Amino acid sequence: MTFDDEREKPSWREIDKMRDRSAHTRNRRDETALESALKDKWVKERYLKEVEKLFAGKKGTPEHDKALSRIHKSYGTNRFNKAVRDYVKEYGIPEDWGTLILLLDHKDAEIVCEAMKALKGLYPSKGPVEKQGFLSKVRVLSITAKSEKIQEEAMALLDELRA
Repeated sequence: MTFDDEREKPSWREIDKMRDRSAHTRNRRDETALESALKDKWVKERYLKEVEKLFAGKKGTPEHDKALSRIHKSYGTNRFNKAVRDYVKEYGIPEDWGTLILLLDHKDAEIVCEAMKALKGLYPSKGPVEKQGFLSKVRVLSITAKSEKIQEEAMALLDELRA
């Protein structure tokens, strides 16, 4: 009599393979160093900031940060207009709300008008306090600006935002 049972019994190798595939065992996949580091929130945020700087080009450099801080520090002084002119010449109009609001006090009508256009683009994403502050600033410009161009742009912007 021959027994055909032998094939019905799995070998020890097959038993081990089935054990590895079991849902009751944990996944033994080794993580790369980057994957394990990105689980840490602080490391992940720092990594993402570095990636953003990489894609920001000139605006991701320490020189850009210094020029931007020069604008903020010199606001209200005689050096403000020069700091803004230097920044705009090197990097163009800034993209952040706070700096653009400061640019509305510059003497050059072109820079003020460009800042108003950029702020108009950011306006829908801002909260009610920031929107109200911006509208107040534009109202003041429409009344008190020495340049007719700034007054006209401010009036047009107010009409557009009210509609």
